[in-house]
This record gives sequence, C-alpha cells and structure tokens, in this order.
Amino acid sequence: MYIAMINIHGLLRGENIEMGRDADTGGQTRYVVDLARELSTRDDLQVDIFTRKISDRKVSPDYNRAVEPISDSVKIVRLPCGGKKYIRKEKLWPFLDEYVDYLIEYFVKQKRVPDVIHGHYADGGYIASEIASYFHIPLIFTGHSLGRNKLDYLRSYDMSDEKIEEYYNISKRIAQEERTIANADMVITSTNYEREELYSSYEHRDLDRFFVIPPGLELDKFFPYYHYEISSSTIPEDQKMAQYSMLSEINRFLTNADKPIIMALCRPEARKNIDTLIELYGKSKELQAIANLAIFAGIRDDINTMEEGEKQVLTDMLLLMDRYDLYGKMAIPKHHNPERDVPELYRIVALKQGVFVSAAALENFGLTFIEASAVGLPFIGTDKGGVQDIRKNCDCGLLVDIEKPKQISDAIMKILTDKQLWSTLSEHGVERIREVYNWKSHTDLYLSHVARVIEQQNSKGEENRYEMSMGRRMNKISHLLICDIDNTITGDEEGIKELRELIRSRSKDLGFGVATGRSVESAVNILTSLSFPMPDVLITSVGSEIYYGKGRIQDKGWAQYIRRRWYPEKIKNIVGEFEQLVLQDGDGSQRPFKISYDIVGCNDPERLKQEVSDRLTAVKCPHHVIISHGTFFDILPYRADKGAAVKYISWKWNIEPKSIITAGDSGNDADMLSNPFKGIVVGNHEESLDALRRKRHIYFAKDHHAFGIIEGLKKHSVIPDD
Repeated sequence: MYIAMINIHGLLRGENIEMGRDADTGGQTRYVVDLARELSTRDDLQVDIFTRKISDRKVSPDYNRAVEPISDSVKIVRLPCGGKKYIRKEKLWPFLDEYVDYLIEYFVKQKRVPDVIHGHYADGGYIASEIASYFHIPLIFTGHSLGRNKLDYLRSYDMSDEKIEEYYNISKRIAQEERTIANADMVITSTNYEREELYSSYEHRDLDRFFVIPPGLELDKFFPYYHYEISSSTIPEDQKMAQYSMLSEINRFLTNADKPIIMALCRPEARKNIDTLIELYGKSKELQAIANLAIFAGIRDDINTMEEGEKQVLTDMLLLMDRYDLYGKMAIPKHHNPERDVPELYRIVALKQGVFVSAAALENFGLTFIEASAVGLPFIGTDKGGVQDIRKNCDCGLLVDIEKPKQISDAIMKILTDKQLWSTLSEHGVERIREVYNWKSHTDLYLSHVARVIEQQNSKGEENRYEMSMGRRMNKISHLLICDIDNTITGDEEGIKELRELIRSRSKDLGFGVATGRSVESAVNILTSLSFPMPDVLITSVGSEIYYGKGRIQDKGWAQYIRRRWYPEKIKNIVGEFEQLVLQDGDGSQRPFKISYDIVGCNDPERLKQEVSDRLTAVKCPHHVIISHGTFFDILPYRADKGAAVKYISWKWNIEPKSIITAGDSGNDADMLSNPFKGIVVGNHEESLDALRRKRHIYFAKDHHAFGIIEGLKKHSVIPDD
C-alpha cells in the first residue's frame, strides 16, 4: 500500500520539530510526523509526506533537503512552489497549483501512483483533491482546524471582514474546505465534538464519511513524572540535563521557587486567552500566595521582530505582568526546545504538584492536555470542544466555562489545595491516556479505514479506473497526437471517418489531443458532432487553456503559469484605440487569458500586429499576438501559445517530446510545430507555413485535412505504412 500525505505549510522535518516556532508549526506538524513514524513500523507499506522545499537563511537548511528518509519505508519529500523563502500558510494559496504540477511530475517520473492521498489542513486538502481528480484515487482529509470557526472567532473580536480577508484569505480557505469535504472518501476527526459540531456549518458534511480517530502520543517521551524518583537510573542523561536546564530557566524568574506552578503552554495567539489567565492570577492574592505562574508562549528572541499578532499578545503579557506587579511570581521564559524540553516542563510542574491550564475558549482537540495528563499533571480547560472527549475518556482534569474567570480560578484553587483530587486526576492521566491515546491504536484504526476506501475504489473495476484517471492514462500511451481542429481534422468527411476509427482502434497506446482557437465548449461540441472520442487533452483558446479527459479537468497549474504580468483591462484600453480591431462579442470569444478581435478594413495585418505590439510594449504590457486566417486577432499572456502548452504537457506528464506529434494547417499552429515535437503540416495549409519546409522534424503531407494527418503519422512511423 502506498499512502501519500500532503502537509505543505509549516516547518516539517523528521527530528527536532520546532513546535511553536510560529503559528504554522504546531500540533498538525507533530501529528503528521508521529503518524508516519508509527506507519513505518508496519509491513508492506510505503508512505511519502509531501511538504514545501524552503531555502531561507532564516530557517534551518534541513528544510531544503529534497528527500529526508524517516525509515526504509517512510520519507519526507520536499517540492518547490512560491519561490524559495518561507511563507506563512495564508500567503501560499496562489502557489498551490504550482505544487500540484510538481507533485504530478513526481508521481509520473517514479511510475507509481499512490493508492490513497491524505490532505492535511485546507491547503493540503486542496492539493490532495486536485491529485485525486487527476489520478482517480481515494481522497482522505483531516482539517485540523476549520475556516468557518476561525472566521466566527475573529469576528467575535470585532475584526472587520476586510482585515480578516486581507490577512487570512479566509474566503478561499472556506471554499476549498467545502470542495474537499464534498469530494473526500473519508474525513478524519480527532473528537466527536469536531465531527458533530465543528463541521456542522459545512454544506457538504456527510456524517457517513466522517470518522473519529483520536491521535496518539509519543508515550516514551511523556513518561510519568515520578519516574525521576523511582527509576532515575533508566532516564537518559540528556533528559536529565533538559530538566535541570528548564528548571533553572523557570527559577530565575521566581522569588520562592518551591511553590506549585500554574503552567500555560501555547503559541502567542489572541485566541489562547493568555491575558485572561494572567489577569485572574494578578487579581487573586490567594493564588499568588500558594502558587507561581509560568507561561511558555512560543519561542522568541526579540518581540519587535515578530508578526503583529504575536507581538501584540506578548506585549500585553508584559504589560499585565507589570500592572499587577507579578515580578518574582511569574515566569515567562523566552526559549525552550519543543522536542526535548516540553515533556520536562510538564514533569517539573507535576513534581511541584502544580496544574496545567489552557484558557482558550475552544479547542478542536487539545494535544497539550493529553501531553500533560500522560506525565501525571492534571489540567483545567474549556468545557467546549475536543477536551470534552479527553475528560470523558480519561477523567484527568476539570472543565470550566472560560468566559467566567472565577470558574477558572476556583478550579485552579481546588486542584492545588485538594491533594486527594490532584492524586486521582494524576493517576487517571498516567493510566488512561496510555489506553486511549496511543499511536498503535490510532494507526490500526487508520489503516483499516484506508484499506476500506481503497477496496471501495477497486471494486469499481480496473478498466473504469484507467478510463477516469488522466495520470494512469498518460503513463500508458506511447505517442500523443495533438491536432488543430478547423481545416486540419475537419474538411473531408471520409478523412474524418478514417482518422476517427484510427484513434479509436489505437486508443490503448495512442493518446489524442486537440489544440484550437475555439473555446473548450465549442471544441467539445464540434468533436461530438463528428462522433470523435473525447480527447485526452484539449488545448483551447489558442493555447491559453488546457483541459483533460471526459471530465474536462482544467489544468490550473497552466493558468497559474501564464497569469504572470497579464493585464487584460489595460490591454483592452490600449487596443481600443485601433479602429481596424473590433472586439468580438460572440459566446466564448473572450476568455480569462484571451482577448479576441476581428480585423476590419486592414490590408496589412502583420503591420497592424507590429503597431499593436509596439504600443503594448511601451506601456509595459507583456503579451503574445496571434493572427489566424488573416481575420482573427488574439492577444494572450506572453507565456501562452499552443506550442508552449504542448511543452508544458510534455514536462508535466513526463512524455518524451519526440513521442508527441502535432498537426496543423494555419499560422497559429506554427508554435506547436516546432522542435522537439514531430510536426505534420496538412496539404491544405496556409502559405505562411511554407517557411517551415526546411525543418527536418516537420512533414509536409500531400493529402489534405484528416487524410494529411494519417499520412504524417505513417511518415513518423507512429502507424504502419501499409
């Protein structure tokens, strides 16, 4: 079984995960790596985790390794998109189609397609959805957090929709979550609350496809705090050093370091409500008398260099500390190693008979709660969200209404002063977390569901899978024929019939595509009227759009590639000054990347083309002008034409260029007749193509229209010359 996981954002590596380094490197990253590690212990399994390749002096060079093995059967694969620099997840959306292209290239080159693809978070879900549609494989989705809930939360803090959209790209995120949920064969949630409540606002939620699989925990790392007392000799020296280091770091803030500790551990985000915890502690002389407060809010060197949201949270923390004069009572360390030090922090607090507190109003799951409980540290958390499952399953903490600070302070006081309660909650955590939240149980259930969705897909039949899968189809063909439609395929009824039967009879090894100035709708209509099989590839609107197969899957990567420096409104304003060019108004005439005009009253179209190009170049509008049949004047992005589209397809699907045969009759076909493809110019071609006669890779057929294509296929040894 081959499983592909998509976790594109954040800083992901197999060792020393930088948990909490920023908002993008948190529990999701930890989950994906830990799941992969457990999967690596299973037989007959290959797992690839796909993430983004980053070359940035601000981050470790580890994130620039193309491949990082985790075990013999599991590896991290890093592919590029959006340049080399580290980019926060909200800014990655414009580059995801580029990532899809590189991922397709990867699968095609290795000649193996995953049996199932698993997307994590909205961005990973988008990429996984695209791959699933190309290769017709099962799609699994884990949201981790959801856009609609994020939007409600941000609005509750009076953040305007404009600012939310500007920073979080929230509408794009929600739309893609809806699409992924609609297409997913299985949606994995961590808790019943997530399944029943958090997804309830999504239109395409279907509970029959939603499954609760509680994540596991690296229990060897989160061993009980009392092991230091009963089996100190078995604890590695580096762990002992980590505890000593963190204890020293905490104690340097405190006047009386022997008191129990109220501990918070989270990223510096407003939704974590760190200020609520500091305020209730600052206002309670009783709490200050019996306990110290320690807050670990991410990792920082200089607050001024952090993002605005994080900077504001940390600044507010310091101001509250000063307002309530908590010097000597409150520790706010700047650094800790997320991989090595976090378990020790929990154990330090447990050894002091303290308590772990999260003041976040809602937790989708609550990884920190099971971490704290596993070492024997009782918790206090919100009575809303996934923590309810942890409390129900393990009875190792107290739940409160976070909007009522007195409930939080009362719960803290109760746990710190009732030694029997503390011991009971601690024991429950150590014992029951190991029963419920272990990676073996999680992975057993995960693999059973994965096997089920794969079996459901296989039951549809191998032939149907190949018919529906562009990826598998492109791997099977030995040659790809791409023809213009008008006056190349069309023009001779007998030739059309013979070419049609040839394409059908050779469909297993000969791919068929068209490249036309028509819109995709118009191209499909005329091919249908001619009873042609649906092409594997449709290059339409003079090379500005690419579609695949019966499902007409649009190649969004191509659209993203040609979008660069495309200014359609500016172009229309400039070209509107030329009286000889009349903007076409028929259905499908204007496309997102094609502006079409009719040439009227012009005896020298080539001179007109030069004049238009000069004007557009002068105002810095990169472009590509194509004239067809002396009457049609199309302006495209400078990267777009039929030839560039064919080259892009060759790269994306790893098709040897010499295995691609292109056929045309007019000037707008010249680009795709160029090397390294094998070209066919039909006998009824326009005079402008005669300039290509000296090109050895191009065959000028004597026969016209479709018969000319067949003649060229024989000349290029694609079909036998009887």
